[in-house]
Amino acid sequence: MGMGKQSAFILALGFIISAIIFGEFFIFARNEKSIRVVGQGVKSVTSDVAKWNITISKDTTVENQNEGPKLIQKELLKVKKYLNNNAITDKDIFIEPITSFSNYGNNGVSGYSFSQKIEVRCNDIEKLEKLALDIDAMEKEEIYLQNSNIEYYISNLADLKAEMLALATVDAKARAQEIANSSGNKICNLLSAKSGVFMIRKPLSTDVSDYGIYNTSSKEKEVAVTVTATFKVK
Repeated sequence: MGMGKQSAFILALGFIISAIIFGEFFIFARNEKSIRVVGQGVKSVTSDVAKWNITISKDTTVENQNEGPKLIQKELLKVKKYLNNNAITDKDIFIEPITSFSNYGNNGVSGYSFSQKIEVRCNDIEKLEKLALDIDAMEKEEIYLQNSNIEYYISNLADLKAEMLALATVDAKARAQEIANSSGNKICNLLSAKSGVFMIRKPLSTDVSDYGIYNTSSKEKEVAVTVTATFKVK
């Protein structure tokens, strides 16, 4: 192999390795050069709104089935009183219809279970957490919940997504320039850009999904998005 061919081979091999490592490559079409790169934007954020999911339930026998909704209503009033006494207004309390199902024993239907779901939404996350964890205060009010959990959300998600796309595009441009520099070229115009899905996940998580992720179990979150961008090279 001659020196010229050997140099060309080494240069081409270098481009291939760069493409494998960075997911980036040059495109030659109509005598124009372009480079396609994948940039990433990542940011740590803290949730600013939370939702407390509550389920109350009562069981009845077959004979007193009609008492089920009344018992649930009594429990609901206790929960609402507890919330109102702790500065949670009715506009932040969302109540779903009562549901019921049959319980079965050895001889068929032995009774019925009635339940109702309640959502409490609040921007004061610390206050909501304190209410949800204060078991002693709820026991004093004779409140016993079948299910209780808190979900955490980001209220300004639209603005955050725009910021993340900008960060990913800047990262893509930096990657493109780095690859172009290796061959003595410079990038100029942005020809196209395509966003990937958003990943809103726990910090240090490696979870990925083709459909995106929105983790609600963690107050602290990591938001990540990719942008596939093509730049003209000169």
